[in-house]
Amino acid sequence: MLNNDAAHLPISTGSALLIYGWTMQDFVLTLWAAYVVILIVTKLPDFTRAAARIVGGIQRAWRQLKEWKHGSED
Repeated sequence: MLNNDAAHLPISTGSALLIYGWTMQDFVLTLWAAYVVILIVTKLPDFTRAAARIVGGIQRAWRQLKEWKHGSED
């Protein structure tokens, strides 16, 4: 049923761009989107660690500010 090798030739040689009506811009945008997804996936663990540090620092600074403010009233 799917033993026709003619369908695999355009896909493997890159001529599918012409056959299926893709322009070079579509191809480049597809590659760019794949690149961005790969970057996001590889940097996500670093981002979560950095975000946790930033949130922790803001919470610590806010707590110190509140302690300083309440301490100055006494």
